[in-house]
Amino acid sequence: MKKEALLPLVSAGLLAPLFLSTGVAADEVSAEQPAEAVSQVESPVAESVAAPAESLAAQPPVVEVPVEAAVEAAEAPVAPNGVVARAASEEAESALAAQDLVILHTNDVHGRIVEDRNVIGDAKAAAVIKAEKAQQPTLVVDAGDAFQGLPISNSSKGEERLKILNMVGYDAIAVGNHEFDFGLDQLRRYEQLLEFPILSANTYIDGARLFKASTIVDKTPDLEGDEFVVIGVTTPETATKTHPNNVVGVTFTEPIAEVQNVIAEIEAKAKAEGKSYKNYVVLAHLGVDATTPLEWRGDSLAEALSKNESLKDKRIILIDGHSHTVATATYGSNVTYNQTGSYLNNIGKIVLKSDQLLGQTSLISAADLKNTEVDPEIASVVSRIKEAYDADNAVVVRANNTVELKGNRENVRVRETNLGNIVTDALYAYGQTGFQNPSHLAVTNGGGLRETIAKDKDITKGDVIAVLPFGNSISQITVKGQQIQEMFKRSLSAIHQKGADGNPVLDENGLPLLEPSGFFLHVSGARVFFDQTLETAERILKIQILDPETQAYQDLDLEKTYYLATNDFVAAGGDGYDMLGGAREEGPSMDAVFAEFLKTADLSQYAVVNPNSRIVATSSVLDKNANGIPDWQEIANPTEPAKPEEPAKPEKPAKPEEPVKPEKPAKPEQPAKPEKPVKPEQPAKQDQVAQEQQKPATKRVSLGYNPSYQAPAKVPATAKASSAAKSLPNTGTEDASGAAVLGLGFLATLGMVQRKRRKN
Repeated sequence: MKKEALLPLVSAGLLAPLFLSTGVAADEVSAEQPAEAVSQVESPVAESVAAPAESLAAQPPVVEVPVEAAVEAAEAPVAPNGVVARAASEEAESALAAQDLVILHTNDVHGRIVEDRNVIGDAKAAAVIKAEKAQQPTLVVDAGDAFQGLPISNSSKGEERLKILNMVGYDAIAVGNHEFDFGLDQLRRYEQLLEFPILSANTYIDGARLFKASTIVDKTPDLEGDEFVVIGVTTPETATKTHPNNVVGVTFTEPIAEVQNVIAEIEAKAKAEGKSYKNYVVLAHLGVDATTPLEWRGDSLAEALSKNESLKDKRIILIDGHSHTVATATYGSNVTYNQTGSYLNNIGKIVLKSDQLLGQTSLISAADLKNTEVDPEIASVVSRIKEAYDADNAVVVRANNTVELKGNRENVRVRETNLGNIVTDALYAYGQTGFQNPSHLAVTNGGGLRETIAKDKDITKGDVIAVLPFGNSISQITVKGQQIQEMFKRSLSAIHQKGADGNPVLDENGLPLLEPSGFFLHVSGARVFFDQTLETAERILKIQILDPETQAYQDLDLEKTYYLATNDFVAAGGDGYDMLGGAREEGPSMDAVFAEFLKTADLSQYAVVNPNSRIVATSSVLDKNANGIPDWQEIANPTEPAKPEEPAKPEKPAKPEEPVKPEKPAKPEQPAKPEKPVKPEQPAKQDQVAQEQQKPATKRVSLGYNPSYQAPAKVPATAKASSAAKSLPNTGTEDASGAAVLGLGFLATLGMVQRKRRKN
């Protein structure tokens, strides 16, 4: 008989009376049905990525049974496939087997406890989960990164959110890399506090698994074979995507091999015990980032599981996280891949039909739940957490702020601001010691800066959170200079602002302002010269990176490897920065890094709101001093454009006195021997003068000569010859001639006296 219609039955409670009255069991799934089911499910799976399904939270469960099966069951005591009617208990069991099973899943919630724009929040998520559980057996799981993220969760190191998950009734959670962010001891504490298993098959310490690899969840104890085997696996990137101190001694083995091994162990044990498991749920915190090694990716694991012969007749549901991707896909005839994005923007829903291997997937978005009432019990807990958090936000980080740090949209998304500078300085400072290698530069996107910090007031934790409200963490990625150049091209690619008259809006320097864009980057440890009047591809004139040792800027080397500190959003390619990629390390939340920096920062450095000193808007041709060198080049290379100064090089050596060398002309003075002057008593003959030069200098006392005179030291090279001549004493030769003249005068006078006496 041709199947032309399906009879929806609201619940298993309606199915049971039907079969009890007819005395027959529902049909077993035929061998042909799974292949048919694949074609029925592939289309809605593909469509669910482009357009999230309408809210499924309030929909009643639907069980589809072929009409002819119900009719034939009413007409004959034997089912169409020849199965003999069983006892009432067996009929009820068969009815349960035909019932849908539902999986609700989340990933990368990152502490989104409170409902917000596009964020479902825990109180509303709890309402959805409880409603589903009330309608049919429902497995509730999470693929990791549940506790760290927003400060409201970080303030209790994730423990307040953990209590909510216990209350909601999750069944299992995978270990994400950010579960390590509060330290290994805190992660072990999670394991003690959680009322359900936290799983990771490939996380080891000292050769032993740190967590359970798997758990078996049975939602229908009265029915055998429908249990969920849940396995957890963690990205090996955790080794570099949390602080290194948090994973000392911890190793992460290959995800695919480890999951396959765990499945083989479970299957072998089940066979030995005479059991058979049909449903495998893999909670993977692996992701599908292009920068993640292929062998560590979630889609690679899904592909591998689809080729595992031992699983070909089983349902494999892979629920992934880590890359913050909204994705769903099928692999082979029995593997479904799912990821909800992040931040509790969506709740994933998978419906497992009794006659289908592939699950039917959909997303429940925040918009879908706009009119859904919150769960009152969880809402009360959330309210208490928020009140305590708000009080904590009042804690003062820095008293009496003396500078207004401007964070308005029209500033931080357009050009360099003091707020952008101080935030990136905080990232840069952390990057010098917080990662395995010191950061060369730091950037953050203007769209992530959301508020102004007021002047003449205390700066509180709440103020810091208002500036950085998204709970982003600091990341460091390894990039080439070429990637940095492409990054800044993207940052400065916005169109010009236009006024009401259609003309460009100009800044205080007469240059056109760019249109506000969230991808505009603020920077520390580097500077970029650009001319926004040029075409986008030509705007960047020069990029320079600060040398921390010399504190001088060096031109960007396109082939060199650099370490770039930024937020995890930009590091992952957000705001169009997919050119970055590269190995990545992760640190604490940005707000914590910023708050710590504010405590000791010299705020006077940030007094100018728009300093134009790092992202330097300039003209590529302006030359105010008319020296033939554009002004921006003189700023970028203050020593390099010394060409106009080159003619002055003779002054640079400062050697005008060197040619004079006063000590050389003074050489005749050096051999002067003041102790050998001509004896004044016998000046008459030249040979007598020569003889007298050999006598002691003390004989010259009568001529007023200084007996303590010593030969002068060498005159410094900088002394002038004229001054040296004036200051130097007379030479020995000049002393001898003077003595001879005095001697002759004395004799002449004596002779005149004698003649006068004779006359008298």
